[in-house]
Amino acid sequence: MIPLMVNYIKEQTHNHNINNVTRTKAYLQFYNENPEIKWAFLASIVSRNAGWNMTDLDSEAYQSLLSEKQLKSLYLTYESINWYIFQDAYPQLLIYKMSKEQQKPLFFLFKYFHISSFMEREWYEFYQNRDLNRLMYSQIVNEQNIIQQPIIKHNPYRQTVFKSLPYRLQELLHLNAVLLPTEQGKVYGEFVPHFTHVSKRIKFGKKIAAILFYPYLYPLFHSFANNVPVTGERKEYEQFLNIQSLLTTKPLTDIYRNTEHEITVPQTDWSNYTKIKRKWWKEPNLKRLEPFADEFYEKRNQMTKIGSIKNKLTPSPVEKE
Repeated sequence: MIPLMVNYIKEQTHNHNINNVTRTKAYLQFYNENPEIKWAFLASIVSRNAGWNMTDLDSEAYQSLLSEKQLKSLYLTYESINWYIFQDAYPQLLIYKMSKEQQKPLFFLFKYFHISSFMEREWYEFYQNRDLNRLMYSQIVNEQNIIQQPIIKHNPYRQTVFKSLPYRLQELLHLNAVLLPTEQGKVYGEFVPHFTHVSKRIKFGKKIAAILFYPYLYPLFHSFANNVPVTGERKEYEQFLNIQSLLTTKPLTDIYRNTEHEITVPQTDWSNYTKIKRKWWKEPNLKRLEPFADEFYEKRNQMTKIGSIKNKLTPSPVEKE
């Protein structure tokens, strides 16, 4: 029985981890069937944002600023992070679903998927006490820790991306952001702070979750997620906005072929060598709940202007000769 379950989970994870669009849809479908697992909706929204970031790289603004190698490195960073998290998280979701169906916890199966002992304890805790927010925070803590060694600190990402000029430029201009759109034309969200720091990413994830599940906003976000098809284009939400100078791109699957991934570093249990910090469970402080689109697109316009200046200063092939 166990081999059958393990093979089924591996097959389903592989089938839904093909690209950003399939991941986003899989998270949302699971959440709609199991709304008590709040992280699944958060993961769908964050994954959707990753798709927008990927297709941005094909826009004229990014093409004028970055080299082909730099664009490829940034794409692979977004893609690898999201693939890696899904590879760990989706088996957890399926094992929970099986546990519900069989009316008994099956989290001992985690060991077949290299899932941390930290998450195994947290799922057993949730199964007994049903603390929805604690489980969501635990999943945020887990996902940010599992990518720290293999991606954030691992070459080639560390040298080619996180220490590179394009990445520092994005941080400087605050171009990395998670947006939570609505069909009413209002967009909420936050800029991503210091992506290389685990604790800051965890704090940021909890803040996005707090906005996402804020009582009067949640139905709007959920409606958008269910009613607007996933393409990877910012046009998904920009169709509802009244903003000039938008970045125009093609759908994600028209730009990128499916990327083949393989795990090249040893799969270790991060919770065996990482101190679990109390602050990782601290409730986020929401200072404001105001629409965010104007602030975000003001930064985008700055980037477009920098790209235009660079084009003017770059000599044409004829001038070089």
